[in-house]
Parts: sequence; C-alpha cells; structure tokens
Amino acid sequence: MLKQNMQTHVAIITGANSGVGFGIAQRLLDYSSKNPSFRIRVVLACRNATRASVAREELIKEYPESLVDVVIVDLSSIDSVFKCCKEIKEKYDRIDLLFCNAGILSCDYLDWWGAFYLGLTSPVRLLTESKVVVQPIGNKTRDGLGETFACNVFGHYVMIRQLEDLMSISGDARIIWTSSSASSKDYYNFADYQCIEGNNPYESSKYITDIIAIALNTRLNQRHIYSFTTHPGVVATNIVGDHLGWVMDKLMRVGFHLGRICGLREETITAWNGSYSNFIVATLPIERLDKSLKYGSCVKPWGTVYYDENFVDYHEKDATALLNQLDRLLENFSQK
Repeated sequence: MLKQNMQTHVAIITGANSGVGFGIAQRLLDYSSKNPSFRIRVVLACRNATRASVAREELIKEYPESLVDVVIVDLSSIDSVFKCCKEIKEKYDRIDLLFCNAGILSCDYLDWWGAFYLGLTSPVRLLTESKVVVQPIGNKTRDGLGETFACNVFGHYVMIRQLEDLMSISGDARIIWTSSSASSKDYYNFADYQCIEGNNPYESSKYITDIIAIALNTRLNQRHIYSFTTHPGVVATNIVGDHLGWVMDKLMRVGFHLGRICGLREETITAWNGSYSNFIVATLPIERLDKSLKYGSCVKPWGTVYYDENFVDYHEKDATALLNQLDRLLENFSQK
C-alpha cells in the first residue's frame, strides 16, 4: 500500500461530489480513520462549487477529524483544467493519488423497444450494458473537442501531464482511472478518437481510458508513478429517473437487485460498492497489482463486495499512436 508514515497523503478525486467519486472519498476517509498512521487529505475536484461544498460538509460530518478540500474544475474546458492544476500546484507540495473518475454518459432518450428486445433475448446485457441509452452524436465542447472525449479522457490527461512533477515526489503515486465494465473496442475508431461520430461515445471513451491508463506506465513508471484502470460494476444512476420519473427509477433498481440475486456479479448498485476497486488499487502494495489488467468491483448475490481482474484488449502500437495524438492536442492548447 502507499507508504504509511506521518506525512499526509494527498488524494485528488474528480467528480467527487456524488456517485462513485463520493464513494471513493468515503472509503479513503474511513480507512484513514481506522489507520492513524495513514493520514490523508481528500481533494474534491468538482465542476459545481455548491454541490462540492455540500459533499465536503457531508464527509466531514461522517468523519469529523478528516481533511477535505475542494477545487473547481470543468473537464470539458481545457482552460478550466489548466486553472485548476495551477491552483493545485500552489496549494499542495505532493500528490499521492489522482482518481480520474469524473465522466458523462449523455442520453437523448431510452430505447424502450430495444430494452424489451434485450429483456427477451439477453437480459444479462440489458442489466450490464448501456445499449438502451441512446446517446447524442456530434456533441462538441466550446474548445471544439468531442464532449464525451473531453470529459471522460482528455481533461484527465491534461491534469496528469500538468501534475506529473507533484506526483513524482510521492515515490509511489498512483493514477486510477474509473472506466466501465461495458467499455468496448467494438466502438473505437482511431480516426474518430474524439468519439464524435460513433454511435456509442461513452463505451468508446471508456475503451480509450483503458488503453491510455496502461500505456502511461511506459512513460511514468521510471518516475515512480503508476497508472491503473478500474470499473465500478453497474451502479444505479439518475439517468432513468431524470428521463422517466421515480417510478421507472425504482423499477430499474429492483431489476438490478434481482439480477444480483440471480448471480450477476456486476450489479454493485451503490456508490460505496462501486468504489471498491478504486480503493483496492489505491491501498494494495504496488507489487501485488498488475498494471496490464483492469480491476473491477463485483458483488455476491447478497451484497458482499469483492474485486476481480479483467483482461484489456490492449495493443501497444495503437496505444502509442493514441498517446502521441493526445500529446499533439495538448501542445496545441498549451500554445494558445
């Protein structure tokens, strides 16, 4: 695990005001409260200042002796990312953990006919994939980047490059990407690496997350920085409730619980369960971790959480080409 001494470790978590990011913060603070030699300062890196402040208050109420800070960042805006990193470098003299967790799954509407068909032909896919979420195609940020790509991949990549020197001070820094159990190479196209034209930007961006997380080790391990990819299983989100109301949201959650009872180990459902793989990668000794695998949160039928290791369809040549493309993109923004 991270070196346990009286030096306060610094953990930055993007998208930490809710969901898996909030679960990661809870787990780290809970671990720190039970292990006095492991002092940690959790930094909530969030887009909305009000929600971040509420999350901070909730964490401090739950863990009264905890150290919790807030920084504001909008990962869809590269200028915002640069400003956030500048603030972090002014506030902290080291970074031990960087959780690249924030992300978006945009939804135009839910494909109910598709859901009905999957329910009849492949209920497992219905409960574990995002097929029935019809995503918008062609969305771009003000910077001209693919929206999903910017939020899920490139904003984090910029943070890593900007904060690399602070992470190298740790001696055992870890970059932990929250990917997805549904990430798929089937939707990935290098010519459309910004996920603008494909019909599933989310799963494509999460596959990019997987290969970038692994590829970064070639560059960063010599500086004692280690990069990993994880997935939270299937965590209940607000997508259904936002589009179809609380009744359908409750039905979705019932379906997830039934799937879990029937043996679908991906049905983690809660953010606390979903954050387990991130926590494990953050705290296990580095020699016990395999940087070429994806660590996933899983549950047993009655809710006991555990983690497993997943193969990533990784090809070094493709990964290197993608890293080079991201570097060129970053250089263009740095010159502006």
